[in-house]
Amino acid sequence: MTKNTGRVGSDEWGSDEWDDANWEDGYGGLPGASSEADAGRYGLLDDFGPDDDLVDASSAPPGGVLSQPDDVLDFLLPLIGPERAGPMALWCALVDAEDRTLPVVLPFAGAPLRPDPGQLRVLVRQLADVLDELYDTREGGGVVFAIVRRAGGDQGEVETAWAASLDRACADVGVRVRAVAAVGRDRARVLRW
Repeated sequence: MTKNTGRVGSDEWGSDEWDDANWEDGYGGLPGASSEADAGRYGLLDDFGPDDDLVDASSAPPGGVLSQPDDVLDFLLPLIGPERAGPMALWCALVDAEDRTLPVVLPFAGAPLRPDPGQLRVLVRQLADVLDELYDTREGGGVVFAIVRRAGGDQGEVETAWAASLDRACADVGVRVRAVAAVGRDRARVLRW
């Protein structure tokens, strides 16, 4: 049994009881809920969050090789999706030594217009730790960066500053930069290849 918590501070606090949902009998014992997707439709699981409009990274072709700049955009643009029109963000994707995409894509929302070199080194060190866990050496993989902002997508002042700061941070930490792309609402281009 679970107690009804009512409103905090009211006299009704914990006064009622009801049967817990039976999770062993389908999903929450709801009629017709026979799967996790059904349970989400019935309100048991929160699968309608702010990122539901994004493409699932697992739907990207696993192991696609980035052999030219167009491949980078073909890989990134479906992942970023409508976030291209959103606020400034830095997206990081990992590749192996043969530039095959790995199922690791990390978007960092709320990135400042001017990069902070200290914070970037911390981020790149964390990415280096992930690469170290995947491979014996950091040379076993690399990072694809996307500088995403609504008015971006070209070699503007913001994108140029970010690309230079990313290059420096990766050089300091010893992480290979496979590519840096600028992605905006209406355009995109690879800045570093």
